[in-house]
Amino acid sequence: MEPSAMIPAAEAIPAAPWLFRCLLDVTFFVHILFMNTMLGLTLLGFVRSLRSSVAPLALGQQAGMIPNLTALTVNIGVAPLLFVQVLYGQFLYVSSTLMGVYWFGVVLAVMGAYGLAYRQKYALHAGNERGTLVWGMMSLLMLYASLVQSHNAVLLVRPDMWTGYFDNPAGTMTAWGDATLLPRWLHFVTASLAIGGLTLAMVGRRRTRHHDPHGEELVAQGLAWFGWSTLAQFVGGVWWLMALPRPVMLGFMGGDPFATGLLLAGIAGAGAAAAFAFMRRLMPAAACGVATIAVMIAMRGVLRQLYLEPYFDTASLPVRPEPSTVAMFFGFFAVSLAVVWWAAKHPVKDAPASGVKGA
Repeated sequence: MEPSAMIPAAEAIPAAPWLFRCLLDVTFFVHILFMNTMLGLTLLGFVRSLRSSVAPLALGQQAGMIPNLTALTVNIGVAPLLFVQVLYGQFLYVSSTLMGVYWFGVVLAVMGAYGLAYRQKYALHAGNERGTLVWGMMSLLMLYASLVQSHNAVLLVRPDMWTGYFDNPAGTMTAWGDATLLPRWLHFVTASLAIGGLTLAMVGRRRTRHHDPHGEELVAQGLAWFGWSTLAQFVGGVWWLMALPRPVMLGFMGGDPFATGLLLAGIAGAGAAAAFAFMRRLMPAAACGVATIAVMIAMRGVLRQLYLEPYFDTASLPVRPEPSTVAMFFGFFAVSLAVVWWAAKHPVKDAPASGVKGA
């Protein structure tokens, strides 16, 4: 069957496609920052729990960040998901349905990890254990969620794989047959380790300002994780690039000037971030890292566009202007930002721990 025959018709949208593309990239940028930090701190929590030199109370400080990060990741993730549905709904609905069993499993996995994160937070603050087993369970649940997201992202841009439904109509389709799946997922995981390390370095910097003798050690550990994980992304990124279908790959290698420019900017930004990390220059490393993520978000959108070029272009979406709907959205969006800002300024604080020892 011709893949284009399986793609549902696009629905009309209430404003120009470029507006929703900008909103998608901006909200996904915020979402991915929280997501990478959440997963990175969880994975590093498991690794650090294996070391006898790290005190349970120090791990408790790290664990205490994860419940809030998980809540923010999930809630902020609603916005880019909605904008993806607006622009690519006919692809997202199909890809999610094809792997529906695993897709619903993401909800259960995140809920399980969220509950375990609260358990870790209070158990480690008591200083009785390292919680290595729980750290491991949290890591597995979050890695499962990230892997399913990668499968869905691949199926979304591969309508030619949808014919697999006729052999597997049970909602358990996967994208293992796509050569880019594994490097795509590993690229995300190593990015999470990098951002997790950067967050640890920021925590160490704050502890140093409060005259904690272990702060500098934590900064050094965090920057080492950030630097080496960033270098690992180069390897994963080259693998991912080489695994792309030839027309898509050539787009990033001179065929599409914008895509090529983004790739070069991403390489330069990641290289600068790693260099600053190894020089122990935390704030320049963080600035380059965040800027590189922004470039990667834009590159992700271009990659999706190049994949879908034979079937679809967002510029062809029918537009049925609804100014009142768009105005109402931006109004509630502004109110939501104000509420979040107020909540951030007035946090509910836990009872202070007796002290945090060890990096």
